[in-house]
Amino acid sequence: MNQLFPIDTTRRSGLLMAALSCVLALSAPAVQAQDYPAQTIRIVVPFAAGGTTDILARLVAEGLRARLGQTVVVDNKAGAGGNIGAAEVARSAPDGYTLLLATPGPLAINKYAYANTGYDAEKQFTAVSNIAMVPNVLLASTQSGLKTIPDLLNRAKAAPGKLNYGSAGMGSTSHLAGELFKSSGKVSITHIPYRGIAPAMNDLMAGQIELLIDNLPTAMPMIEAGKVVALGVTVKDRVATLPNVPAIADTLPGYEVGSWFGLVAPAGTPAPVIQKLARALDDFLKQDSTRARIAKMGAIPDGGSPEKFAALIKAEQTKFREVVKRANIHVE
Repeated sequence: MNQLFPIDTTRRSGLLMAALSCVLALSAPAVQAQDYPAQTIRIVVPFAAGGTTDILARLVAEGLRARLGQTVVVDNKAGAGGNIGAAEVARSAPDGYTLLLATPGPLAINKYAYANTGYDAEKQFTAVSNIAMVPNVLLASTQSGLKTIPDLLNRAKAAPGKLNYGSAGMGSTSHLAGELFKSSGKVSITHIPYRGIAPAMNDLMAGQIELLIDNLPTAMPMIEAGKVVALGVTVKDRVATLPNVPAIADTLPGYEVGSWFGLVAPAGTPAPVIQKLARALDDFLKQDSTRARIAKMGAIPDGGSPEKFAALIKAEQTKFREVVKRANIHVE
């Protein structure tokens, strides 16, 4: 049979291959999400083992393991205020198998405080979900004689620069919280940076420094043992684990610095994979047993969508950028 129009088989094959490529490209994320996870998931903790970040990471690993049916391991990569671990995750393949247990330092502070972090917190991560909000608490040494926030403000105003407050290091959340307290209260208190919160706490208990702001979960044992005095919590309301300790905002309206601990992935991770992780984490965080374990630590369970967590990170970046600028903080 004669053909009115001859068929160019080479051209037809090329068109078919191009169409097939488009179909495969469009379906790849869905296929990847359906098969995900097919191998071990690694959660990088950018701080040393034993702290709040590490404890929550291991709790989350347990929950994701049960829901995703795959091994989830925690890998501590401490150093440079969280920058070393965060940079490693930022450079990792965006496939959902390397995640970061993020805190305000690596995600909302370090970009503005450090000369070079090795990554861009605003561009190289995708939010998964927030795990918990953790109140901080302003502590005083028992030797200081300080009992309340008004006591502290009065003494600081009477002797500018004489009181000392410790932190986990330059640019740390505890440092920024202290600087915000100084600016809110219009007082001068000398900052003493340490290499981590543990040595700062030791010096506080020994009376070598008068003040320290720390995460409530790690501070609770010392508070309960009477080794330090809790002056005020840094969130806007009192917390259930310290019902007799007021919020700093009761004396300094508007003062609020909470720590948050959430899961992020490298930018470019397929949205279906992000959503699968977020749903699994949110389900875990909704369980009464999970919420009880987190609350016992002195933390507040959170959860929710990637969009909700992304909005929190953005707001925190805006807030801390101003605090760093105002306090002229620079970390080499």
